[in-house]
Amino acid sequence: MRRKCDTCLCRTCLAVCCDRKNCTGKKESCERYSGFRQLSIFDTPQEPQCYSVPRHSWQYYGISKERYRQLTEYIQSGRYAALASQAAHTANETIAEYILLSVTQNKSYDALRMKWELKEMERIPYCRTDFYGIRRYFFSIFDKELRRIGK
Repeated sequence: MRRKCDTCLCRTCLAVCCDRKNCTGKKESCERYSGFRQLSIFDTPQEPQCYSVPRHSWQYYGISKERYRQLTEYIQSGRYAALASQAAHTANETIAEYILLSVTQNKSYDALRMKWELKEMERIPYCRTDFYGIRRYFFSIFDKELRRIGK
């Protein structure tokens, strides 16, 4: 079966039926032959449409319920506000303020979403599962920094 050659985009070559690998007549008959392949949407590298968000459990990070309560108390006391802010921005730059708001005011994702529905704040750009995954990652970063300084 013969098919059209798609290695050249000029009108002459698109009209010539030939075997793509053994097409010698095309180069002789076409003056505008450039030798490049026809571009396809599949040849261009595409950026991933969804980005990987950490969704590890508390056990993965090595944080117990007792340690979680301690970390929450440290953040809510305000003594480590700069460290908490730095950890939140390290965890995810986009929702750092939402994470800090959630931890400092002890608000759930749904409570923050209600604030958005009442037009008191912007919409959180992540779903509930991703939000809590990033929040656990934030706590792990904050925990490592506190352990590094001896707390």
